[in-house]
Formats: sequence, C-alpha cells, structure tokens
Amino acid sequence: MSASTNCHVSPAIAAPSAAVTHLRAERSSTTLKSTNPVDDFFGYSLASSRTRDSRHDQRMSAAESTLAPPPYIDAPEYTTRPKEPVTLAMFLFKFGFIFPPFWLMGLFILLSPLRAPPAATPSAAWLPEKTDAERQVIIDRMRAAELKWARRCLYALLVFVLSVAIIAVAVWATHRS
Repeated sequence: MSASTNCHVSPAIAAPSAAVTHLRAERSSTTLKSTNPVDDFFGYSLASSRTRDSRHDQRMSAAESTLAPPPYIDAPEYTTRPKEPVTLAMFLFKFGFIFPPFWLMGLFILLSPLRAPPAATPSAAWLPEKTDAERQVIIDRMRAAELKWARRCLYALLVFVLSVAIIAVAVWATHRS
C-alpha cells in the first residue's frame, strides 16, 4: 500500500445512536420466563423488543447547563486565624540556621520595647487612617509575634551552644585519651 492513500472523510459526523435499555415493568410474562436471571437481577435484557432511551443519552436543556453551583460560604470563625505579622525576629530566626549569630541578635529583641515610629508631622503619622486604639492593637499583635520569634531564637541559640559544647567535650576527651 502506498503512503499517499486517499481517505474520504465525511464533513458531517453523525451522532451516535441512543443506548437501548429495557424496562422490567414492560416485559410480558412470556418474556420473563425466557430471560436470563442475571438480566432480571440487573433490570434489563438485550432480547426484549421494548426499549427506551438511556437517561445518559438525553441532552441537557439550556436552563440546566447555565445553572451555577451553589455559592460557597465563608469559613467559620473558629477555622480562620488572623495572619501573623512579618517581623525582624522571624527573619533572624530563619536565617540563623545559615549564620547562627543572627540568633544572638534575635535575643536583643526580647530586651527591647516595640514602639510606633515617631511622627515628624501630623500628615506623616504611622497609619494615619487608624484610631489610636486600633494602632495599639496592631502594636500588641506585632509585639506578641516578635516575642514568639525572639524566644525561638533563644531556644535555637541554647541548642546550638549546647551541641557545640558537647562536640567540643567529646573531641577533647578523645584527644586526651
């Protein structure tokens, strides 16, 4: 056969024929006697002459196809947490695994107070659209996050110093003996 075989394809593709299913209630008593028990159990028979279209062959109406799924509701309050503010102590803790003296710098945050930046002019105030109470809540949340990450810096530094001390003692003991 040559590589340049001509294939004639019809431009209009015919729709597939509908699936044929049989109804148990439509069968006559004579048909039931001659059917297969498996066909009776599943509710159809290929030998029956009475058929109907399958529900899967039905086309959706335009109204059914444009219906949107139900809208999702917001998550309940107990599952949502406010985002933790990004703080310097968080970065010092994370980068301390690369350069451990950052953990020592994170310790100084435990000793330093967190204050709002001073306003040079009234128009350049920190968060001018917030009230004083709202600004204080933001500062309290930031201070809590700073202290959490600063304590983590403390614990990481303690573990690091203890592990270095244990290694140093082990090396010293092996060289001594």
